Parts: sequence; structure tokens; C-alpha cells
Amino acid sequence: MSADAVLVRHWRQATDDAVALAVQAARASVAAFSTATQTSGSLIQSWVQGREVVEYDHYPPDDVVDRRRGSQFYYHAHRDGDLEHGHLHLFWHATGGGRRRYLREGRASWTRTAPSHLLAISLDARGLPVGLFTVNRWVTDGHWFDAKTTMSFVERFALSPEGEHASSIRWINGFVRFYQARIELLLEARDKRLELRSALATALDDRRLEVLSLRRIDWAADLDAIEVEAARRGL
Repeated sequence: MSADAVLVRHWRQATDDAVALAVQAARASVAAFSTATQTSGSLIQSWVQGREVVEYDHYPPDDVVDRRRGSQFYYHAHRDGDLEHGHLHLFWHATGGGRRRYLREGRASWTRTAPSHLLAISLDARGLPVGLFTVNRWVTDGHWFDAKTTMSFVERFALSPEGEHASSIRWINGFVRFYQARIELLLEARDKRLELRSALATALDDRRLEVLSLRRIDWAADLDAIEVEAARRGL
């Protein structure tokens, strides 16, 4: 069964409350995307802000970090291709045991914590999301967690929509909430690939393994699908 078919079944079997929350997240992401595009020209430009896009540089330069929630993201570009312009990397700050950390007032950095990678979101040149993927530990470093634990971080991932990046933050928050079911499949596929290796520790540092799982998405079609399901239920 394809990932799309699994997701259709997921929405069919989901509770009314779950569908209502997904619709709310979807609509919030659309509204935020529209605001960011009207204000900056595109999501990408809301972070780049007219700078020349230099390969591997972070945009915005210091990342966007929610020091209370322990969530973080940045945008960059380093792949050639017609589909992807660049991608967002999303992180969660936690101890090696998976406990959330946040930056206390007056401290310059987190203590006993590292930004663990959750997933990446591919964007095309228009700033539209076109894919989701995961990367190996050596790519971003940080603590490594299995799919179940990582998914628990995704479910709590959020950034406070403040300052100049408020619109793009609202988009990310809504987008991640909307795509939780697909992200869970993505993380499970990541772990299944690593299970093919005899030693996890060796695989996590294997430079031949970079992207561990990848799923293309059609954001517009997925938005339409959840609206159809909500209408079918009279929500």
C-alpha cells in the first residue's frame, strides 16, 4: 500500500476531533503562507531577505530558535535540481535521554543538550513545500532517537510566532501539525532503512548514508483532501 493510500485510510479512520484539528492546522498554514508571500514575495525570501543565497549558509543567519520550547529551524540550499530550491531543517533541543531543555534567562547556551534533527522540508523556487526527508546523524550531529521518540518531539515542536519571522513560523507550526501522520511514516521508513545495517552506531556515522527517507508531497492536493474529509463529516 502506498504512503498516500495509508494516509487516506488514516483520515477515514481518524476521529472527528483529529480531523477538525488537522483542518485547523491546514487552514492556519495556508493563511500564514499567504501573509508571508504578500509581505516578502515568498517564504524563502522571508528568511533570505534579498541576500545572495550562498550554498550551505543558514537563513536567517542565526537560525530561528524558540529558547523556551527548545525548537529550532533554518533554511539553506546545497543541492542541484529542478524540483528543490532548498530546504528547512527542523530541530528539537533535548538531553541524551530525550528530556526537553530550554534556555534559562541570562544563559548563552543550552546545558547538556544538543539540537536533534527531526526532519527537513523541501521547498521549490516559489517557496511551495514539495517534499519531506530525514538525514543521517552525521549530517547535523545532535543526539539520535528512534522513530517513536522522535515523533514525540515532532508532536511537541512549536515556535512562538513573534518578530519578523512570525508569518513563516505560523506556517511551519501549522504545516507540521497537518502532516504529522505523513511525518510518522517518514520516520518509520528512516528506522527501517537503518535496521538493514548490522550496527546502528556505525551506520549513523556512515558518510555514504545521507538522506535516509524521502517522500514527495502535493501540498495543494493534500489540503483539498482534508477539506473533503471534513465536509464529508459535516465539520
